[in-house]
Amino acid sequence: MALLSVIIPFGLSKERSYIEERVIERAKYFKSDENIEFIFVEGYSSLENNLKQIIENSGHIYLKDKDQKDYFSQGRCRNLGAIYANSKVIMFLDVDCYISLDSFEKILKLIQIKNISQNINALIVLPVVYLNKEANEKLKQYDDKFWDILIQEDLFTAKNTWVKFFAPSSTSSIVINKYQFLRLGGNDENFIGHGYEDFDLFVRVLKACVSFENMPTNLSYDARNWNFFNFKGFRSWFSLLGYEACFYGIYMYHFYHIEPNQNAYMQNKDKNHRLFYKHLKNIKKHDLKPLQVFKAKGEKVLMLFKDQNYDFKDISVYAGEIIYKNISDFFIDKELKYELLLDFLQQEKITKIFLDTSIKLQFNGIDYCDIFYFQKGILPHSWFFAKKLDLDYKQDLNLSEQKLYQVKEYFLTLKEDEKKVILDFLSQNNDDKCDLYEMLYYLINELYSFEHEGIFYQIIIDKEKMLMAQKHDKSFYPLRSFVYKPYLHELKSIRPFSFLMKILGLEYLGAMISHTKFYRLARKLFFNPKGFFEDLRVKKARN
Repeated sequence: MALLSVIIPFGLSKERSYIEERVIERAKYFKSDENIEFIFVEGYSSLENNLKQIIENSGHIYLKDKDQKDYFSQGRCRNLGAIYANSKVIMFLDVDCYISLDSFEKILKLIQIKNISQNINALIVLPVVYLNKEANEKLKQYDDKFWDILIQEDLFTAKNTWVKFFAPSSTSSIVINKYQFLRLGGNDENFIGHGYEDFDLFVRVLKACVSFENMPTNLSYDARNWNFFNFKGFRSWFSLLGYEACFYGIYMYHFYHIEPNQNAYMQNKDKNHRLFYKHLKNIKKHDLKPLQVFKAKGEKVLMLFKDQNYDFKDISVYAGEIIYKNISDFFIDKELKYELLLDFLQQEKITKIFLDTSIKLQFNGIDYCDIFYFQKGILPHSWFFAKKLDLDYKQDLNLSEQKLYQVKEYFLTLKEDEKKVILDFLSQNNDDKCDLYEMLYYLINELYSFEHEGIFYQIIIDKEKMLMAQKHDKSFYPLRSFVYKPYLHELKSIRPFSFLMKILGLEYLGAMISHTKFYRLARKLFFNPKGFFEDLRVKKARN
């Protein structure tokens, strides 16, 4: 299995002919091997092409999102690629962007050092250098082995011969555990066309995975571009992990391209911005349903419970879309109406039933559904999912010294009442001949699913190992971390004016103003007058 799956979304149109050229360039430049697999995902295209053959002949994976009918969606393409990715770690790369092979080598090493395949909270976020039009041709005069140094030297010296601007964080190119991406719901497909779906995802990723000692003030504030200097607003929050990659010397480069509004791709940008801001204000509650791996696509699961509702959204990544129902919903006058349940199964096209073991119910004549049982395990934070409850815990495992030591160490870390539950279980089942440590090893590694703070990091269903990660807290960045270096002077300074703004409620007003079109244009005119008048000229030309 490759260490990393790189997902490259694209869609073709006659107005953007350069995209086809760049897809071919990327397909021929990158090599899928034992370390990296490249997945090219084609969304809506209004231009016929034979890129599938070129991509597959180059040794890569090609996918087509046939559900994209009227418009191209980057988010949908990224979701589809993640669903079919074979690696435990995924990354997104837009076709307009370039990462050197040297940087990919560093990324692969970081994936192993951060243990992203096992630590679902570990991330890598790339900074991106946006190049100007001249760079498209001039860089080709040099060997691509020099591109990193050439562009970075231009950036660091502020010559800006080729650099248009620098964004400390490319929210569309994160390296993340695949399961984490899927359980968070991936990209929100309500964002139509260009813009903000990556911001929306990144907010949910940061909220779930990372804890910072210091957070920016007024998180709702939008600087509207990356030319800001204060530790304020969500963009400064986004920038922190990007600066980490900067210190590792890893950069991504975005090549210049025109931006025609083909197939209405650009016309929803303002609408997308409003949707993102709505979600940002509701950051604590905003959530999406999980995505499912390709083996679980189309599966619908009925989760039947009795006295207590459960949250098994993480399980749905591997089992299928879950519908929760209390068994009492199928009772009339305190009597179970079996036909009501059967009608519900057929109406909702249920393919699997997960039944709380506290419900004493026999399913007869239902051959179109797989029946699973679930209950709490005897180990702390463990769950048991299986088709049969009467499993043989007596296993002749012949554990190695290392495995035996690990199990003994685990048992010693348990509280006295937790140990008692295990010993009572052995006693009640007359398992005096069953070796305690062999049974524990079997439960931990072959039978039980485990959660930490409500999030599953190990999922085993009927002895099939779906997810075998490790328990980790959120990634934590203290104030002394290098990611705070650009803001350290501000954070260590006393700022009475900012405090006064907050007390008077002016921060909220400032955040509201920052999301207006006027504010965006005013900032662009101030920080990038050349770009402002160029955009004005292009807009007039369109009209």
